[in-house]
Amino acid sequence: MKLLTTFYILNATLLLLHEIESAYEKEWEILKIPGRITFFLILHIPIILLIFYGLLEIEKQSTIGLWLGVITGIGGMIPFFVHKILVKRKENFNLPISSIIIYSNIITGIVTIILSARLIA
Repeated sequence: MKLLTTFYILNATLLLLHEIESAYEKEWEILKIPGRITFFLILHIPIILLIFYGLLEIEKQSTIGLWLGVITGIGGMIPFFVHKILVKRKENFNLPISSIIIYSNIITGIVTIILSARLIA
């Protein structure tokens, strides 16, 4: 397995774990997303499909796969910026496992971006 594929899988797994916790934390209330859980779940259908499709393409190192690597890497950075900087609340995403997921996700996201971008260039 290629290094990029490994980091893509780690990044995607952490992203999905964060999204599971986001449902537990009712993130639609925190971010004031309309439609509550129904819209929140529907919103994740294309995201999850892109993550899985991206894995298939990243393994082939196709151009679309590498760009999906960059996009998924950026996605791995978003939980950190949203929950540790922009909408920081003591009552949400404050468990030790939450922080481990968020901080690990920013690291794997950055590495995924770098590895993808190097192959694009």
